[in-house]
Amino acid sequence: MDGKDNANPAAGSPRLPVILLTGFLGAGKTTLLLRWLRESPMTGLRMGVVMNEFGAESVDSQLIHRPGLPLRQVEGGCICCAPDNELDRACTQLVNSGECDYLVVETSGLADPDQVIDVLTDPELLPSIRLQAVVTVVDAAWYARPEGDEGERVLARRQIQFANVLCLSRCDLLGPGQADAVEAAVAAINPGAWIVRLPFGVPDIGEILAEPAAQYEVVADGPGTPPPAHLHTAYHSLTFRFPVAVERTRFEAWLSGLNGREVVRSKGFVRFKHAPEKLYVFQSVWGHHVIDEFASIALPAPPPVAVLIGPQLDATAQSAALRRLCFGAAGLMAAGVST
Repeated sequence: MDGKDNANPAAGSPRLPVILLTGFLGAGKTTLLLRWLRESPMTGLRMGVVMNEFGAESVDSQLIHRPGLPLRQVEGGCICCAPDNELDRACTQLVNSGECDYLVVETSGLADPDQVIDVLTDPELLPSIRLQAVVTVVDAAWYARPEGDEGERVLARRQIQFANVLCLSRCDLLGPGQADAVEAAVAAINPGAWIVRLPFGVPDIGEILAEPAAQYEVVADGPGTPPPAHLHTAYHSLTFRFPVAVERTRFEAWLSGLNGREVVRSKGFVRFKHAPEKLYVFQSVWGHHVIDEFASIALPAPPPVAVLIGPQLDATAQSAALRRLCFGAAGLMAAGVST
């Protein structure tokens, strides 16, 4: 990482370093953030977090929330199109709180990083923060597949272009040759980035903070090339709040049956009839899902909710399917769904 600002946050610099964490839907940004949270005490520095999610309900912030963690959310849609003062305000509040030594800003998976960088390097914020680095998480298993929506590939490429650190997630799902091919492909897009393969390694948060702050400029695609359309304008989200516990086998069958082109990403919390006192967190991306018991660090526990995101999302059909999970055939008459 090149740059001129070598201020060390531990040395009392008035400007808090900011790490911008980006990557496409379901790439593993929050998983990486959780690992950084576990490592942060070893740096001797206190982390503050700004989060943005595409959808009406924040699931990821519930996953990372814990007592003593300074956390702010940017609402109003995708962070790259939210009003500039929303991100400005969140960062300023954390700086003024005196509770953190550096910030991690996690974007939604549909955010174009150049506009977020533009806000974080605004002259009004420069006395308070400095953009230390951009860390982009790339789903290597998804990137290795030749098929895919061209708009998604364009956005992924831009997220790669702006990175100082590239984290290739889910490399354990690929053979060595496939992982090598993905690494070569992203290195060709951004030859100067530090590349790390997850889950085998993790970019050390202390090392990122110790590096000189990087310098940024907008990456041009070529003379006369129009700016890319915002991909998230073609995406829709559905938020469904579970009124009752559901049968786990039926719920997993619904998750497994989701069309990866209709619902690119789903996540949330759910209770099952066999153990209604327990809360489970579920995650699904491109048709693959995981379900784990949710160990709530903070009280109260989040409400059972499902958030679905996709370019061809049929909210009416998915709402009906979720109501059937809750009430059977009579679920089509139930209410309580918001989009």
